Amino acid sequence: MAEQHILAVHTYGSQRVKQPGTNQMVSAYKIGYTSAACETLLALYGAKARDVSSPHASYRYVQIDGDTAVRHGYLLLHVSDDELARAEAVTRRYHRAAVFVWRDNKWLELPNNRDDAYVEPVGRSGPSFNPSGFRPVAPATGEKEAAVEGIHAEKSQRDPNQKPWYWILGDTYPQRETLKRHGARFSSKRRAWYFVGWELPDGIKRLITAYATTEPEAPAIQVEENAPCSDDEAAAILGVPLKSNLSAEPPQPDEPPRLFQIGQTVYARHELETPDGKAVPTGTRGTISRLYNRNAQHGWSYDVDFVNIGTGWYFERELTDLEPIPGIRITYGAVVPPGAVSPPTDADLKRALMESGHQPEALADKSLSAEPETASEPDTSEESQPIRIFKPQPLPTDGTPLDEVQTAIVQAKTQPTPVLHPAVVSQKRILSAVGQSYVGELTGSITGNVYCFGYAIHDGICVFVNMGGPRMAVEAIRAKLSKGDIVNCTPWDAPAVELTAGEGNSGMFHDYMQNIPEAKFTSLILCHDLLVNPNYGGKSTTFILRTDEAQAAAKLKHHVTELVKVPVFDDWIGYLYHAGQSAMLVRPTRSAGSIDLLSVTLDVDAWTRLITGGIEQGVIALPTHS
Repeated sequence: MAEQHILAVHTYGSQRVKQPGTNQMVSAYKIGYTSAACETLLALYGAKARDVSSPHASYRYVQIDGDTAVRHGYLLLHVSDDELARAEAVTRRYHRAAVFVWRDNKWLELPNNRDDAYVEPVGRSGPSFNPSGFRPVAPATGEKEAAVEGIHAEKSQRDPNQKPWYWILGDTYPQRETLKRHGARFSSKRRAWYFVGWELPDGIKRLITAYATTEPEAPAIQVEENAPCSDDEAAAILGVPLKSNLSAEPPQPDEPPRLFQIGQTVYARHELETPDGKAVPTGTRGTISRLYNRNAQHGWSYDVDFVNIGTGWYFERELTDLEPIPGIRITYGAVVPPGAVSPPTDADLKRALMESGHQPEALADKSLSAEPETASEPDTSEESQPIRIFKPQPLPTDGTPLDEVQTAIVQAKTQPTPVLHPAVVSQKRILSAVGQSYVGELTGSITGNVYCFGYAIHDGICVFVNMGGPRMAVEAIRAKLSKGDIVNCTPWDAPAVELTAGEGNSGMFHDYMQNIPEAKFTSLILCHDLLVNPNYGGKSTTFILRTDEAQAAAKLKHHVTELVKVPVFDDWIGYLYHAGQSAMLVRPTRSAGSIDLLSVTLDVDAWTRLITGGIEQGVIALPTHS
């Protein structure tokens, strides 16, 4: 029997549009034109879907006959293996797929012309919900998946001396209050109710029996044993001791176990390379400093702090916990026939993943443990980690020139900077106004009286732009910027300024639009993805829209807290804000129109040195209050 898959296709929701040719108003789904989402829907639905986009529209509009299932901005589809292959053939032709498949309890984006494999979405670039409890639509029939009838229980018991787990599955939603009243809890990870105890309560038994009465084919209680024998029996059969975890939910065999944990000593399996190009010889000792989610193609990965070299991101296959044998040096490569192109190295793969924004999400110190018996929300639990000590880098005393971080520490010590009081920084604000003023007219290949009320540029890339004017003209400017084209901002008294996301960088902007039909005016703000979704997994850049000093310092403290592996206290906010500027980790961007945008370099090593050096020099101190 062919396997069924759940697809999620990104959409901006339904909208009434005028159908070309007939001029009739129809309801259609609004789809981004830079992705493969529209063509995928047309390929899967066939005659049941029609492209009703206007030739001048900046979005694609798809009218779909029959039922649809939309959850959290995604159309949910139930497809077969052949339909999945058809969708994959479409997405491979586009720069971005915007189509995701639910596999192994996680979402994976379909391959595209940038990435030839299924990859996990990064940050908010894909769906984050579990679709198991929803009813997707089958494109072939245009009908929703039938609801599961009845309720049955699955029993899981590893040891006869421990309470078993009962997973209560089926059409449980109408009976959720009854299940809760009799002690069952809901697992959002598995989208199912569960009960831990020697026997199901009578109230739950009656529920299951009642459903079995209406369906004669089903037994009163369906119980499935997951464990064929106890742990003691398995240990006797295998001849090895087993480490039990009796209180945890039975593990799901959907991914291999992680080999290393935070704080563990590892060695370079072969010659490696740091992100900044430094060589890491075979057998170099390092320490695991950060964990990452598993990549479907490349497996687990880690941040490793190699002795006297620095910290970098490495795949699990590049590391080993076995000490090196003296005199042996290992190089890693591939046999390539004459005239053939050499395959990319692991360093090339990691660099490409970081540049494309597909680096797995860092877990920091979070564990992946299962649900305890007493947990009210059994998704994750915190695992205690050993205390780690970060030694500060001493300031040179032999006349060696200071680098920017060391210079900032010395300046902070000799010239104390104004202190931002934590109470001022942490005060709650509902809204902060972002400055705006007219700076010129925006023009691309066309002109439509679109006025610019502020922009900010970092290293030639437009990070923020505020515009307003007739809707169609604003949409045209937005489309050009989204495709990576150049738009000119022309002041009345100065040369034109080029605004672009960078050559070949399409779909990098997040739009915030407000339409005023009565005035025939549309206001649009475009923010670059680096501003909206900071990347804390590697050396990157993000930005802060500064409305005042306290607000900017508080936002910087948030970024630093997410980035470094040491605690960051409110008493250090003023030091981080001013020393960060002295070290050129925080600096203003080129901007106009009352826009005050700061760029923040997300360099974990530099910020850690700034903190540890400040403590070592007595500029900041650990808080003494509890």
